[in-house]
Amino acid sequence: MIEGDTMIYVKKSVDRVIEFLTCALFLVMIAVATWQVLSRFILKNPSTFTEELLRYSLIWLAMLATAYVVGRSEHIAITYLRDRLDEESANKLDIVIQVFFLLFSATVMVYGGAKAVSLTMAQISPALHLPMGYVYLALPMSGVFILFYSSINILHILNRKKKIETMMEERSAS
Repeated sequence: MIEGDTMIYVKKSVDRVIEFLTCALFLVMIAVATWQVLSRFILKNPSTFTEELLRYSLIWLAMLATAYVVGRSEHIAITYLRDRLDEESANKLDIVIQVFFLLFSATVMVYGGAKAVSLTMAQISPALHLPMGYVYLALPMSGVFILFYSSINILHILNRKKKIETMMEERSAS
């Protein structure tokens, strides 16, 4: 099992990498969109690659951001049931949810995404002349990040549960 400080350090490092990638990608998208508008309306000579680059960049941005919000536990959630449970039951539900994240990201995103990458690597995009497998690579990469984050989230929930149990034992001993 990973020690607490090491786990926190690794998670923060992965957070910083994803933050940097998503911010850089967003800045590139702003620059490319600006160039598209300028070339179309001012220069009267529309750029041929910008629309495709923006589309593929948005896919990467969305997939990386999805992994990031899973890591911060800020994903969209319906908390109606969880809010009505006691702490122990809520922790169990949180673990079940994270296990579903693990299963989905392992099967659909990592395994299915890897299949999609291998099937589309020979296809070339029309404007960028980029193998389409690189576009689909966002899926398994994001899936690996989600696997990592969900594992960390489960460890965090288990540690939270241990702290609660320790506090309850201390109260009953007093």
